[in-house]
Amino acid sequence: MKDDPTVSTTEDGFAAVSARLPAGLTAGHALFAAMAAVWAALYLHGLGDLSLRVWDESRYATPARFMAEGGSWLDPVISVPTHEQQLGESLRLNKPPLGYWLQAAAMTVFGVSEFAARLPTTLATLGCAGVVYSIAAQTDDRRAGFAGALLFLAFPGMLLGSHGGRAASVDPILALFGSLFVWLTWRGRENPRLLVPAGVAAGLAVLVKGVAAGVFVIVLLPVGALYLRAYLNRWTLAGVASTVVVALPWHLYAYLEHGDLFVEEYFLTSVASRVQGEATEPPAEPLVPFLNYPWIKEAIGILVPPYQYALPFFATVTVLALAFAYWRLRADETRDRATRRFLVWWLVAIPLTFVLGGGNHAWYLLPMYLPGAVLLGQFVAGVADGSFGGHLDDALAGTRFGRPGGPLARLRERIPSAGAVRAGVAARWGEAAGAAVYPALCLVLVVALLPTYAAPLHEPYNDEQREIGTTIAAEVPEDEAVAVWLGPDGDTQSIMSVAWYADRPLERATPAELANDTSIHYAILPYGQESAVDRPVRVIVEGPTNDITVVEFTDATAG
Repeated sequence: MKDDPTVSTTEDGFAAVSARLPAGLTAGHALFAAMAAVWAALYLHGLGDLSLRVWDESRYATPARFMAEGGSWLDPVISVPTHEQQLGESLRLNKPPLGYWLQAAAMTVFGVSEFAARLPTTLATLGCAGVVYSIAAQTDDRRAGFAGALLFLAFPGMLLGSHGGRAASVDPILALFGSLFVWLTWRGRENPRLLVPAGVAAGLAVLVKGVAAGVFVIVLLPVGALYLRAYLNRWTLAGVASTVVVALPWHLYAYLEHGDLFVEEYFLTSVASRVQGEATEPPAEPLVPFLNYPWIKEAIGILVPPYQYALPFFATVTVLALAFAYWRLRADETRDRATRRFLVWWLVAIPLTFVLGGGNHAWYLLPMYLPGAVLLGQFVAGVADGSFGGHLDDALAGTRFGRPGGPLARLRERIPSAGAVRAGVAARWGEAAGAAVYPALCLVLVVALLPTYAAPLHEPYNDEQREIGTTIAAEVPEDEAVAVWLGPDGDTQSIMSVAWYADRPLERATPAELANDTSIHYAILPYGQESAVDRPVRVIVEGPTNDITVVEFTDATAG
């Protein structure tokens, strides 16, 4: 709370820190620099080490590679289409192109690599942490912002998730632009000029993931209803216009250029089939027949992310953060009361949307991480300044848990007070040193949490596909096509990442064509089925995990 004496003392401490920094720099800059250093250590280090995941990294990295190597930037192309059996270059219109553009730009600068494919997502994660810091600092103070940003970066779903901040996917990019849209629109109640950048952010969110950006509109629906008069102005029209200017041109181009194919892939395949459960294998178990998000089964995963290395710590702190938000809402009469209430709604609205509208993946919940991190940061700051303990005492007063001399009171007496530590340090070394205690403790907390996580998974089938693809790139001449026969039960999933690493044309072939067409030089066959094709072969590389073998036909003829 702004008028809390402890907070005022902390702000005085930050002012003392600012006075010691070079001209133009403040304690806020120092906190953000520390946050950025944590981000670099967690997200940039080893970013390109892991092989691309079949789902969904290769789905984004492949069109980006085509663009970076001279292909059309308006017509995304993929060589192994998703959910289809045919091979060869084909349009991928079920997602807008901004994610591909960012990855292609990184590949143009840094070269085609896993690092370049993942860099835009990693930078977006830093942006998300900056948004968390900004929101928490504005609604509470910089301590809450710093703690919230660090918790966001250390959260397992962001750090280690298959669609988190170290993956070549676009979900963190969507979360960044969508969250900027939500927050700037919320602030636009009082400062309408912010509605224009909010509209730009909304347009960018649409360009990242299309209709999926609608989840942020749902977050803002009650805001528009409650503050309708505040939004009835020319700035709202300008904001809507900026969204249209950013998002419409590519969509209009795609429709005019590709017509029904664009409508089918963008709307029917990407949206309708997912909501109805037709795009998932095996079928999901829906809450109601026409939805397909398995909430009953994954309810625990809302608080404890579905990773084997997730800690109950995050579930416990999330519950406590919501309790703290509730106490703050009851006690806080400042102008930020409505903002605190909005943050809780924002957190709840994301999963509620998928309960009602359908969805089939846990990473759809990623946009709720940002308001959740803000609440967590406020809770940690509340513990540090003693306000959480005060609210807890008030809530338990009069109960057997809150009586003086009771077990809770004795426990509280044994726990060192963060405020006391800060006061002691400040008395000995000055206010600047005292102000540094809190961010230092936050950093220690993150460092203490990280060793409890398992290492990122080296999934054998992804690593094997990288080995196969790079071997093909080394053994097969450029522009030489590779024929593909995966057997009667073969799945193109076994070559999705192979295509990205190999960068060679892939063409479907039947066993008869492989046996009779001596112009075919190279082929991918089912593992151990070389004898099924009556031609002499040299095995180039084997992939038992993916059930494929790459061979060269030694009797092949030119042409």
